[in-house]
Amino acid sequence: MELADIRRLNAVAIMQENALDEMSFAMCLGKDEDQILDLLSSGSKKKIGDALARLMEQTFSKPKQWLDQGELEGEGPSYDLFG
Repeated sequence: MELADIRRLNAVAIMQENALDEMSFAMCLGKDEDQILDLLSSGSKKKIGDALARLMEQTFSKPKQWLDQGELEGEGPSYDLFG
């Protein structure tokens, strides 16, 4: 899986765990809703850049580089609140 796909999936996971729709997610990030819709739609050629990835992590209290980490196959999600 490519980095762009991993970031897209993790961004969607942030939205789901915070019960946000695309408009609310965009507002939290200070971005335009259309920009976020373009970035999150599957098959989009637009990619979440490094600066936006770090902004998402900071805004939603994720560790640095979290958005770049894919889950290993066979492993479930980590619920470690301190990791």
